[in-house]
Formats: sequence, C-alpha cells, structure tokens
Amino acid sequence: MDMRAVVAQNVRRYRLAKGMTQEALAEAAGFSQQYLSELETAKANPTVVTLYELGQQLDVTPAQLVTPFDV
Repeated sequence: MDMRAVVAQNVRRYRLAKGMTQEALAEAAGFSQQYLSELETAKANPTVVTLYELGQQLDVTPAQLVTPFDV
C-alpha cells in the first residue's frame, strides 16, 4: 500500500467535502498551493506536522488522513 496515495486520496476527499479549494486549504494550513497539489497527487511525503495542520483545517485527525478509505 502506498501511503502517499492514501494521504492524497483522503486529503482531497475531506477537502472537497468541506467545499474548499486547494488554494483555500493551503492558505489556511500555512502551505503553498503547489505543495498541496503535490500532496494530492502523491508526489510529496507529508510530515507528521503537515498531517496535523491539514487535519486541523479539515476537522479530522491525522490518523484519518493515513487510514485507507475502504477500511
């Protein structure tokens, strides 16, 4: 299982569920839109701090961002 792909899928799914654009989420979490795009396409490796910051903005736990959706 590629954890980058799991995180990518989850970040995108939770972001869209909140009705946020990549730009809005990136700004709120303190990242660039380019970095968020790389996360959502599984090209970047998020740190624990990144997962925490994204979780704060998406109202989910970091664990939810690394848990496969079909589990």
